[in-house]
This record gives sequence, structure tokens and C-alpha cells, in this order.
Amino acid sequence: MVEDTKDNKASQEKSSEPDKKSLAPAVPLAPPITAAPPQPPRPQPVAPKPPPTQIQAPPSQAPRGTGRRGFLKLLVAISAVLSIIPFVPWGNFLLSSVSSTGPAKRQQVVLDLNTTTNNNANGSVAGKVVNVNDLTSFPPNSKWLVTYPTSGDITVDSQSPDTFTKYQLIRLPEQLGGTAKSAAAFVAFSKVCVHLWCSPNYDPQKSSTPSFETYQCPCHGSIYEVPDGLAIAGPASEQAFPTNAIPMLTLTTDSNGDLYIEPPVWDVEHNGVLGYGRDYASYKNYILPEAEGKGT
Repeated sequence: MVEDTKDNKASQEKSSEPDKKSLAPAVPLAPPITAAPPQPPRPQPVAPKPPPTQIQAPPSQAPRGTGRRGFLKLLVAISAVLSIIPFVPWGNFLLSSVSSTGPAKRQQVVLDLNTTTNNNANGSVAGKVVNVNDLTSFPPNSKWLVTYPTSGDITVDSQSPDTFTKYQLIRLPEQLGGTAKSAAAFVAFSKVCVHLWCSPNYDPQKSSTPSFETYQCPCHGSIYEVPDGLAIAGPASEQAFPTNAIPMLTLTTDSNGDLYIEPPVWDVEHNGVLGYGRDYASYKNYILPEAEGKGT
């Protein structure tokens, strides 16, 4: 009985004793974790497509038996190209060279001044007006350098290295009428060879040869006949007509005997095409009649 009483008392004390755990301060609860909204899937990089494979066509095979023929055709083609290379730009070059110093017009013949550029080509008569009656200053079988067309400044003309505006004025040997007091006693050849554009020169010391082939190019030996300018030796003589004669000017005189250059007609049937050629018969058919005053 005593023990039961103790047990009941103890149980009452326990029940009356406040629950320590329930009296403990409440711990705030963590806010609920909100799940992140689902992200759209990231696009995966797409590898570039490789370029389509090009199918190489097999090299064509030359038909049998045509190898030698094709090689010969190639040689002919190359030879043709090489033969015309010097002449391909002649039209543009002519226009730029001749037109650069002035339009074609009648011009009194005044010899260039002596310069280092022309190697003092005109000696004691440099800068003088040529008169056909003066056989002392301008004797037969002689040569001088002139510029056509002039820029209007003889110093500029004389110093110019442009051979497309330079001409060799030649008073013919006596055997060819060089003593005549007329424009027919003179010729004026271009200083541009029709072969490869080197600069030919007249040599009075060789004028005693039967054909008077004394206008010679120093580069490859082309020789032009005086007075008509036909190439009679060297590579220029092997070129096809009309690329086998040197272009030349038409000369006349005034009433005082002063020599003049007439406006050139730049085609192969008249004065020729510089660096290209001329019909050599134009000397007798056009240039000489004009010099003799018989031109139309």
C-alpha cells in the first residue's frame, strides 16, 4: 500500500510538471524551398557541314597520234605571238607619242639643239632652219636630227628621248639627186625600226654602195634602202608587207626654199604607222610627188 501511494504521487508530480519541451521557444521554420522553373533545353551547337566533295574529272587524254601535230601547232602559235608583240600597242603608242606634243600640222624644219640626249647630233648647224638652197650648211650625203611634232620649245624637243617623235633628216647623196635645190633632195625617216623599235641611223660613209642601203638599225642589223625606206636586209626585210618599210615624213618648201614638214597621214598607204610599217611604194606614189610640187 505504501509503495502504491508513492507510485501514485510520483506519477501525479510528473503529470503536473509542465512539459519542458513544450515550453521551449519555438524555432522558426525555414521557408519552403521553391523549385526553379524548368529551363528550356540549350540548343546544341551544330557542326558545319563539310563542303560537298567535288568529283575531279579525269584529265582528258590526247588522241593517239596527235602529239606531234599539237606540238607543231603550239610552236606556230608561239611564233605568231612573238612576231606581233612589238606591234600590238602601236595604235595607242602612236596616239600618245605623237599627240602628246601637239596636233599634226605643217611645221618648219628646225634642227634639234645639241644635247647629251642626242649625242650632239647636229653639230655646227644645231638649231638652224633648213633651207634647200644652202648647199654649204646642208650639203649632200649628210644627216641631222629633227623633232615632229614640236612642243613649241626647241630645248624641250631637243632633250626629249622619245624616238617616236624623232626623225633622221637626210640630204641624199649626189647620185640620188642630193644637189637639187628642192624638197626632193631630202628624206626624213622615222627613228623607230619596224622590227623591235630600236633606233636606226644613216651612215654617210656607206652611201657609195650600189643600192645606198645605209639606213641601218644597230640592234639586229635591219637595213633600209634609201630613198624609199624599204627593208632589204636583216629581220625587218623578212617581215610581211606592209611591215617591211620604215615610216617617213612628207617634205615641201616655201617660196624662200625653207624646208617644211606637211601634216602626216598616219596609215600604211601614205606616211606609214610608226613602229609598224608602210607601203614602200608610197614614196613614189605620194611622198616624192609632194616634195616635187606635183602632189594633188
